[in-house]
This record gives sequence, structure tokens and C-alpha cells, in this order.
Amino acid sequence: MSIYLRHKMELTNIKIGKIIKKRRRELKLELKDLQDYSGISYVSISDIENGKANPTIKTLEKLLDALGMQINIEVVTK
Repeated sequence: MSIYLRHKMELTNIKIGKIIKKRRRELKLELKDLQDYSGISYVSISDIENGKANPTIKTLEKLLDALGMQINIEVVTK
């Protein structure tokens, strides 16, 4: 199973983290702000943003929802 963006770009932990960090900065949010909005600890958010964590889909949903984004998952067969 792969997770893709709308443009069919395969996501890695590093790419996911960069997307989250970029959006957080666009919204001028600190890590603690995103923690308050998402319920995910700022330490975990930092690890995700820096590609050091492998977040669950549920965690991604919480973070992206707090950032006004959503995740679209496509399951494909080889």
C-alpha cells in the first residue's frame, strides 16, 4: 500500500513532515499551538516534521485537520 498526494506523488516520512511544517508556518503557528489544536504532543509533531517519526493515518488526520487540510489515500495493486 502506498499513500499518494493528488498528483500521485509517493509520500515518505520526510515529505509528509515538510508538508506539515510548511503549512504550520504559513498559518504562523508554533508547535505548541498545533499541539493544542490537534491533541498531538509538540515533541511528536517535531519528530514528524523532521522525518524522524512514522505517524499513523489517524495522527496524520488529526494534524492535517488542525491545519485545514485532508489526506486522500489510494490503495493500488502492483
